[in-house]
Amino acid sequence: MFDEFESHELMVLLRNGTLACMEKYGHADTYIPEPAPPPVSKHNERRYGITDGRLAKRLGFRADQGDAAPREKEKPLTADEEFTITGGSSKPGEPGKGGRNEAGKDVPPGGCKGQALKALGYSPTATPGNPAMVQNLDLESFDASLRTDSVKQALRDWSACMRDKGYTYDAEPFSASNDRRFATPAATEAEKEVAMADVECKNSSRLIEIWKAEETRIQKSLTARNRQELEKVAKQRDTTLSLIKELSGTSS
Repeated sequence: MFDEFESHELMVLLRNGTLACMEKYGHADTYIPEPAPPPVSKHNERRYGITDGRLAKRLGFRADQGDAAPREKEKPLTADEEFTITGGSSKPGEPGKGGRNEAGKDVPPGGCKGQALKALGYSPTATPGNPAMVQNLDLESFDASLRTDSVKQALRDWSACMRDKGYTYDAEPFSASNDRRFATPAATEAEKEVAMADVECKNSSRLIEIWKAEETRIQKSLTARNRQELEKVAKQRDTTLSLIKELSGTSS
């Protein structure tokens, strides 16, 4: 629904709105961690694994995180803070009915998170369309593409190419990047060499080209079958993006 940078901006505004609301309802010292900034890599850049030989040589299979800020020390929420944030919800993602909190304030339905969402164009008790559908269709197209004959053959060609370079990996996506030998704090020289071979073999087998074409075909079919619901989600997204720009002071 949103790319990584839009999602980050949205999460920052939600956090700020929630904290302002918490102060209004008697919890001025509530701790909510700042959202982590998105990786430097572009949206969907790693959908089919690493494809940039220069990054593979420098980072192995790792994403470029830029200058990551140190993590804040977290402070757990009290029961009343939880109530005030959610409105008394007992299920994740389900808004509560609201009510009086321990500070003697009448918390509205959906709580402070609901109020922050409302400021971004969402109802605290209902969201038009089904944003989860976008993610579900995204996963469905990805899984379906892996079952196509052309992608299966391209993966076999990739595996054969890796074997020719001295590396044995199954004809499955990410079998090289998921190698347990590379579960180290930083990329080793061995990981970098395998990552560079991975990129070279993806190119020679045309794996990415074939895989992307198959998934694009499947996505078009899924979009056509779910057009009405997706149009509702797109309308909500446009409304929210306009509010993000307005609240963050951006114009583009």
